Amino acid sequence: MAYEMGDISMLTNGFQTALEKEVKKGADSDLIDETEYDSMVAEFDLLWGRATTPQDQSRMERMIRLIDAFENSPNCHRQN
Repeated sequence: MAYEMGDISMLTNGFQTALEKEVKKGADSDLIDETEYDSMVAEFDLLWGRATTPQDQSRMERMIRLIDAFENSPNCHRQN
């Protein structure tokens, strides 16, 4: 399933993104590709460096699950 950049970065408007809906079904490395992974890591770093709301913190927890699933997948060729 492919996501547009806007799906990943819609964290402050209060709407649940398609990605967040998928995460609630369970983290699975097949949910994101390498480009989405890179975008998610960048967004996570941005959130990490500022004061966060409870909504941001929940989003970060979901992002961690997807990032970990991607990094631990057999298809990931990244050196962590």
